[in-house]
Amino acid sequence: MLKISLAGDLGSGKSTVSKILIERLGAEYYSTGRVVRDIAEKRGMTVVELNRYMETHPEIDHEIDDGLVALSDSDKSLIIDSRMAWHFTRNTFKVYLSTDIETSALRIMGANRKGEHSATLEETIASTVARRESEKKRYFQQYGVHIKDLSNYDLVVDTTYATPEEIAERIIVSAMDWQEGKTSSVNLYISPERLLYPDEEADMMLSSDLSGQLEGGVAIPSPIVTERNGDFYLIGNETSAIAYSLNMATFIPAILKDAPIPEGDFVKMKNSL
Repeated sequence: MLKISLAGDLGSGKSTVSKILIERLGAEYYSTGRVVRDIAEKRGMTVVELNRYMETHPEIDHEIDDGLVALSDSDKSLIIDSRMAWHFTRNTFKVYLSTDIETSALRIMGANRKGEHSATLEETIASTVARRESEKKRYFQQYGVHIKDLSNYDLVVDTTYATPEEIAERIIVSAMDWQEGKTSSVNLYISPERLLYPDEEADMMLSSDLSGQLEGGVAIPSPIVTERNGDFYLIGNETSAIAYSLNMATFIPAILKDAPIPEGDFVKMKNSL
């Protein structure tokens, strides 16, 4: 029996990835997002309007939370698509899916969910940011937790450039290791294109050597990353990160730490090589 709680940014692909996980793991699906959308529709509100309404009407959240707590005693394998399952449902493998804000808005527009997007990309980005901030405020007021604090989760996966199948496979491998009691300091899988790299000359000879080691199946030091407001900064083992990029890796396996961002400029990795 395996329970995976799946939280993440708006438009990060939770529903699509969940479908793959359900099929691969033979699990059942539970989505609080679907519940929220139903409530919004019944009240004649957009999801953004309902989120603001819920800031002063916690009884709606409490009803949803009771359902999450009850899942703790379920004897079924579950994929729980929920902002707060990591907090309320015991013994879950806690996953957070991250995506950049523009990709998030484009996916929301593509899904064409009623009341969740605007006519233009710029307006959809603005409404997505507003919804994120409303949720952060509401959950902190009610529970004293920061849902965007990535240290709450066992695994963070960047979904900006990877396919849903690649994301699901990464979750399954990590979840199985967790279930078997295997430990790893790697808790972030991020696309090379998403990473912000120190804007300084890199040791390409060493990176090339490490790239060769990767091709030969040799482990190399894990890059170290810190996150601020949805941006991921490379702060250690830069040559290893470049090696993964040279190998055309879908993901860079990294250690996500709550650490200060060093002084200096950062650039997107794809622009720094």
